[in-house]
Amino acid sequence: MPKKSPSKFHKYQTYSFILAFLGIISLLVFMFYDYLNSILFAAIIAGSFYPLLTHFETKYSFSKSLAATIVCLIILLVLIIPSIYIIVRLSQEILNFYQNTKQIFTEENINKFFFEDHSYTVVLKKIFEFLNLEYNRSTIEDLIVNSLKSVSLFLFNQINSMVGNVFSFLFQFIMMLIGIFVFLLEGENLKKFFFDLLPLRDEDEELILLQFNKMNYITLVFNGIGGIIQGVLAAVGFWIVGIQSLLLWTVLMILLAFIPLLGISLIYIPACIYLLIMGKYFYAAFLFIYCTLVALLTENWFKPAFMGKHVEMNSLLVFFSIIGGMSVFGMAGIFYGPLVISLFLTMAKLYKRKYQTLLQK
Repeated sequence: MPKKSPSKFHKYQTYSFILAFLGIISLLVFMFYDYLNSILFAAIIAGSFYPLLTHFETKYSFSKSLAATIVCLIILLVLIIPSIYIIVRLSQEILNFYQNTKQIFTEENINKFFFEDHSYTVVLKKIFEFLNLEYNRSTIEDLIVNSLKSVSLFLFNQINSMVGNVFSFLFQFIMMLIGIFVFLLEGENLKKFFFDLLPLRDEDEELILLQFNKMNYITLVFNGIGGIIQGVLAAVGFWIVGIQSLLLWTVLMILLAFIPLLGISLIYIPACIYLLIMGKYFYAAFLFIYCTLVALLTENWFKPAFMGKHVEMNSLLVFFSIIGGMSVFGMAGIFYGPLVISLFLTMAKLYKRKYQTLLQK
C-alpha cells in the first residue's frame, strides 16, 4: 500500500482543521444568535465612547477598569435609562393617539375637507379615479380609519415586542451593558486577538477597524445629536399648533431624522395635512415652514459643520443603505445599513489599491 506524501498529508490536515474551525465558529454563532443584536450594539456603543475612555485614562490617570466603569455609568444615565423610560411610555401614547385621532375625523370634518369647493378636490378626484376607487365619504372614511389603525397597531406591536417579555428585555439589556464594559476594558486585547487571527495585513485591519469606529461615531453621536435637535425643535412646533401625543411624535422624528432626504418630513407633512382637514390653514402653513426650516438648517448647516470630512458617502447612498438595513434588520438597520456599506466601500478601496494587482499576478 503506497504511503501518502508528507505534503499531501499536511494538506489534508490543514483542510480538516479549517473545516473543524469553521464548524466551531458556526456553533458559536448559533449559540449567541439570539444575543447578536446586544453584542453588536455593545460594540457600536463602546467604539463610539472609546475616546471618552482614553480621555479619562490620559487626563485623570484613571485605571482602565475605573475609566470603563465611569463610561458605562455615563452610557447608562445618558442613553439607556431614558430609552427604557421612553419605550414604556410610548405604548400609552400610541393608544391615546389612535383614540383621539379617530374621534377627530368625523363626518363633518371629512365633508368639509374633501367635498366642499376647494381647488385641490379636482386633483383628489383624479387620484381616486387613477386608483380605481370611488370618491365618496364612505371610501375616504375607510381609508383614513384603516390607515390610522394599521399605523397604530404596527407601532403598538413594535413597542410591545420590546417590553412584552420583561425577562428577555432585561436579559438583553444586561448582556449589552456587560458587552460594553468588556469591549471598553478588553478592547485592545480583543483587537490584537482578531488581528492575529485574520489573514490580512495589520495596516488593512487597522483601516477597517478605524472605518468601523468612525461610522459608528458619526451615526450614534453626530446623527444622534442632529436627530434630537430636529425632533425636539419640531415638537415645539407641534406643541404651538396644538397637536397631541408630543412624546410619540418627538421619538419618531428623532429616529426618522437619521434617514437623509426624507427625515422628519414623513411626520410633519401628514401633520400639516391633518391641520388642513381641521380647517386650521394658518397653523398648517406655520408648521410646514417651521419644520422645513428646522430640517434644512440641521441637514445643511449643523451636520456638515460638525461632521466635516468624516463622511465620504453620498446622501443618496446613505438613504438606500438605511432603507435596505431597516428592511433586513428592522430599526437596528438605521445603524447596520450605513455600517455595512461603509465597510464594503473600505474593502473595495483596499482591493483596488492592493489586492487586485496581487491576484492578477
